[in-house]
Amino acid sequence: MIIVVSDVHLAEKANDFQVQEDDQKFADFLDFLVSGPLKDGGDLVLLGDIFDLWRRDFVNALMESEPIVSKLINLGQKANVHYVVGNHDYHMLRMCELFSDKFPFSVSKDLRLQDGGKAFYFLHGYQLEVLANPYYKSMSAYETFAEGLCLAGDDTGNAADKLWESIEASKSALDGLKRLPANIKEALNSMMNSPDNRLSGSHKAHSLVDQVATCEARMIYLGMHKDETLVFGHTHDPFHDENCRAVNTGSWKKHPCRDYRYLEICEGRAKPQTF
Repeated sequence: MIIVVSDVHLAEKANDFQVQEDDQKFADFLDFLVSGPLKDGGDLVLLGDIFDLWRRDFVNALMESEPIVSKLINLGQKANVHYVVGNHDYHMLRMCELFSDKFPFSVSKDLRLQDGGKAFYFLHGYQLEVLANPYYKSMSAYETFAEGLCLAGDDTGNAADKLWESIEASKSALDGLKRLPANIKEALNSMMNSPDNRLSGSHKAHSLVDQVATCEARMIYLGMHKDETLVFGHTHDPFHDENCRAVNTGSWKKHPCRDYRYLEICEGRAKPQTF
């Protein structure tokens, strides 16, 4: 069995009652997995944006989530725990690279697993947003910006301004780009909006994300295999393609998702669940 959950955004805001309630609910969920679906083994896929490290001191954020970190480590003794990074926790990839021999679970940008004879490809989904953007498709620039916000510290000011200054000074993330938005600073700043705001508007990027996720051409731009089902999150909006090409997990009650959503994959079938 494979359990998939994304966009929990642990420690998103310090001293916020709703965030604390959501975080506690996730701790209860991990206890449920240990005594229920994964008690005899299996796979837990943490599909990105599990910890929210944007404009947070990532050390403080992880310490605030220490009970959940402990539960994840303990769960790793019963089941396989896979961490697929999202845009809000992209720096987890770097931490794993630095301490790969000591890290308690695998960390990667994508993941392939099989269940019940079916093949599944796991991706957080920020990649789909970049591909759906009609003007700006540099994955390296987006990931540089995402990691920069993970390193911004507990800054309640305009982190995008400071990050843009560093990018503008080095130009490293923008070398070789031939098509840029008229106001690239505002384009980067927009990445900090919530998914429903960021993916709506004149570009209708939300619907484009779903099209990118299900189009057969994804074999080229995502490097997928023809028989794989794509499992992703990022938009916070549950989605299930009728042809089983793609499934969106939804989120841990983050707008516009109103429930604590996760995905159960059993005998090759993906079943959306609510905790």
